[in-house]
Amino acid sequence: MDAGPDGSSLERSTSWQSGRISALATPPRSRSDNLQKNNANNTDKYLIGRPEADVIFVNELEKQYECVACNKVLRYAVQFKACEHRCCSACLPQLMKVEPRCPIDQIKIEKQNIRVDKTFQKEVDALEILCSFKEKGCEWAGYLGELNVHLSDCLYRVIKCPMGCEVDLEKRFVDKHVEEDCVKRLVPCEYCHENFIYEEEELHLEDCQKFPIECPNKCGISKIAKDEVKVHLEEECPRQLTDCLFVRAGCEYKCERNEMDIHMKENFKDHLKMAIRNITANDKSLRIFSKSLQAQNERVNVVEEQVVGLEKLYGSQLLWKIDKHSEKMAEAKSGKKPTIYSPTFLTNRHGYRLALSSSLYGDGKARGQTMSLYVSICKGEYDALLKWPFTHKITFTLIDQCENLNERKNIDYTIKPNLCKENLSFLSKPIGDRNASFGAQKFIELDVLKTRDYTKNDCLYIKVAVDSEDMPLL
Repeated sequence: MDAGPDGSSLERSTSWQSGRISALATPPRSRSDNLQKNNANNTDKYLIGRPEADVIFVNELEKQYECVACNKVLRYAVQFKACEHRCCSACLPQLMKVEPRCPIDQIKIEKQNIRVDKTFQKEVDALEILCSFKEKGCEWAGYLGELNVHLSDCLYRVIKCPMGCEVDLEKRFVDKHVEEDCVKRLVPCEYCHENFIYEEEELHLEDCQKFPIECPNKCGISKIAKDEVKVHLEEECPRQLTDCLFVRAGCEYKCERNEMDIHMKENFKDHLKMAIRNITANDKSLRIFSKSLQAQNERVNVVEEQVVGLEKLYGSQLLWKIDKHSEKMAEAKSGKKPTIYSPTFLTNRHGYRLALSSSLYGDGKARGQTMSLYVSICKGEYDALLKWPFTHKITFTLIDQCENLNERKNIDYTIKPNLCKENLSFLSKPIGDRNASFGAQKFIELDVLKTRDYTKNDCLYIKVAVDSEDMPLL
């Protein structure tokens, strides 16, 4: 919709490109045999392709259909009530600048006395015309309002090649051009069968790994795919310079592959001596290495025993026993005490100070469905020496208290801190006593908590392990 001078809307069923005429109605009219092309003052350009297309009227364009400003066919006509002359809606703003007057009789134009003349525009759009490409052979005839639709399908219209080669051609020749002549068309490589742009054939063949080339050593094979040359040189080419088969035994002789048999026959005894010396030296080195490996294995066993002992003492940073579980669950359910807290603990001897909290009956949307478990970073005496923000992975483990250790099915939940801007308040060095908590709102479903031996003797145990990788050692 376009706005008219009085604020009313201008309707268009189809629009001309670059603001040209639109088709509003196509009433039937008799056509005249008196065909002629209007002069420059009575033509309009339809910029749908190159070259520009003239509007060819069947009858000479009458003055009443011309805009008083641009002297071309009226487009979305508006009428001055004072003098009844008309102009294009696109020309009106220029006329209204400074002192608005009609170009024909100089009568003053007042904004409130301008109207959108839709009825007259329908008459303009019903003017009989021929195809702008009649001289090229198009026999279409119709009405001005139909021109835009026709030109979009006209086979004689001149357009740019859709592949981008910048060639101008009639639409009817496009398919043949694209398939056979366009330098931008895709063609398959006869060697690798991949498509490439026709004008870039030379560049493609430079990179094509299946393009056949001559052996670099000129051994007589002239058609080897580029990606097979390396294998040919390493395994087949008779003229490739190769090391003696006893190079690792000490022979430094090199020759072309087709001459190696002669060298091997002539130096058989020397090669045998080299091999014996090499075997003897390797055997001695092997005995030394075996002794070193045995000593290393013994040291590894000692370290493993030490690690096992340390893991037993310091494997998890906290083992939280929640006793009187049923009583605390009832308090959480009633809202009397929705959250319980663990003692604070250190991640290592001089590490971060953390604390757990749990909403046994669930927190937020998880209330009544799952047990929630969180961790918070507390102010510690070694904070000034630690790396911030906190980045270490934390694993919560609900321990199955089954007496048979092999049948226990513990439940793990791992948290990896995400160092985005929104999380810095949780992970930065504490300013107060502790930061806000983060963790698992849906740690374990309440129904699952009642199964197996997760709760036994009205107690449950939660183990916390903090990944110590990249954690500073103080």
